[in-house]
Parts: sequence; structure tokens; C-alpha cells
Amino acid sequence: MDSKIIHAACMGAAVTMIATGVAIIEQERNTIYIPREPRINAIAQREFFIDNILNRGDRHCVEQIRMKPVVLYRLCDVLTSHDLLRSTQNVSIREQIIVFLQIVGQNQRFCFISGIYYRSVETIHRYFRIVLKAILKLYKHLIKDPEDIVPAEIMNNRRFYSYFKV
Repeated sequence: MDSKIIHAACMGAAVTMIATGVAIIEQERNTIYIPREPRINAIAQREFFIDNILNRGDRHCVEQIRMKPVVLYRLCDVLTSHDLLRSTQNVSIREQIIVFLQIVGQNQRFCFISGIYYRSVETIHRYFRIVLKAILKLYKHLIKDPEDIVPAEIMNNRRFYSYFKV
């Protein structure tokens, strides 16, 4: 009789396990799966944001990046003509410069800008440093060394001469 009870208990446990398995499989089959797709098109949103800055008017552009679109495009041309900045596969020169100008002109943080442009903080930081180095190299082309001649008005004026002693 003990073997019949043990056998019945084992059969009951097996039936319970099979019923539980069938219930789990049925529940999984009835679950609605949400396909994993990007929720936004980051490239389109990024381009929309840049175009919004540049095409909404000169005043808006100056408020955002502290320069007019014409000046921005001229800066892009100067940096590319002197081979100081290049467009990459993922980030255009225009985007690199706009990100740089927003960080510098608006005192924005890298994490805030990375959220706007759907880029990592590391990518924003990398391109910020690249543009900064490129702009610093422009001094050779834009800044003229002062002449060693002190103007006569300063040389003969006791008020200013102390600052310009030779």
C-alpha cells in the first residue's frame, strides 16, 4: 500500500508540473509583445533642431549660438579651407560648430547638449575639444602680431607711458 501511495503522489506531482508548464506556455502565447523599435528618429530630430536654430530667423540664431547663420557658414568655410576641421561619417561640421557654440555661448552642460542631439556625453566632449583646438589654431590666420613701435601720443603722454616703457 505504501508503494501505491508513493506512486500516486509522484503522479500527482507530475500532473501538477505539466499543468503548470502548460499554463505558463499559454500565458506567454497570449502576452502582447511590443516590438523593439527606436521611439524616435534621432538623425531626423537632430537635423530638425539644427535647421530650427538656423532657419527661424537671425535673432533666434543669435540667441542660440551667438552669431548669425551667415557668419556660422563663413566660420565653417574658414575652418574647412584651412583644413582644421573635417566632417565625419556621423557628425557634420555644422553640427560640431553649433554644439561648440551652444556650450560656450549658453554655458550649457555636456549632458544637456547630449540629450538635445541624441549623442553620448563622450561624443559631445570629443567634438567640443576638436572644435576648440581648431578655433585656437585660427590665431595664425586672424591675429596680427603687434608692431614694436609705440605711438607718439602714448610715448609723449606721461599718463600712458608707464604702461608702455620700452
